[in-house]
Amino acid sequence: MVLNKYRKNVDSLLTKLAKPFLRVKPNTVTLVSLLFAFLGGPSFYLTKFSSGYLFLAFLFILLSALMDALDGKIARLRKLSSRRGDFLDHLVDRYADTMIIVGIALSPYSTPLFGLFALTGVYLTSYIGTQAQAVGLKRIYGGLLGRADRMLILIILPLVQYFWWGHYFSISSWVLLLFAILGHLTALQRIWNAWRAIPF
Repeated sequence: MVLNKYRKNVDSLLTKLAKPFLRVKPNTVTLVSLLFAFLGGPSFYLTKFSSGYLFLAFLFILLSALMDALDGKIARLRKLSSRRGDFLDHLVDRYADTMIIVGIALSPYSTPLFGLFALTGVYLTSYIGTQAQAVGLKRIYGGLLGRADRMLILIILPLVQYFWWGHYFSISSWVLLLFAILGHLTALQRIWNAWRAIPF
């Protein structure tokens, strides 16, 4: 996970951004992030009518990612971290991933097949990380492409797609293909690391 290495560097920034939201419950912020994801996905789909919806997709995905980053920070600052909150956060992450990727796959810029491949990579990456925790290990976040990396790519994608001049293969299709390939490679990395760590 590339961006995970820089998490400490942005921690102070997240603390500043979280302060205006300290009166809001962390789970509420989590659900708001899901709402923005549910707006971001359809915005990509609506580009079949106008490419201008890409700017809405950019805005909603950015806000979804921001709220997703802030919910945990708010929980820690208010000392409200809980297993229910952790469960809700990861559940919402998967729904958000699904909505955004499906929106891209059904847009004029890609195909449902690429969306299917991308989702299998995303789901398996997440599953292996949490399954390691289920057998007594620490949750695994490492690998080539983690969620933070995916979200950064998804934030930038609508803007890049808007100015993309390629006629033979859409940048959105390339991104979904990247999610599929690197997702499965990341899952294999996590499988290997978990297998070695599991005691006999």
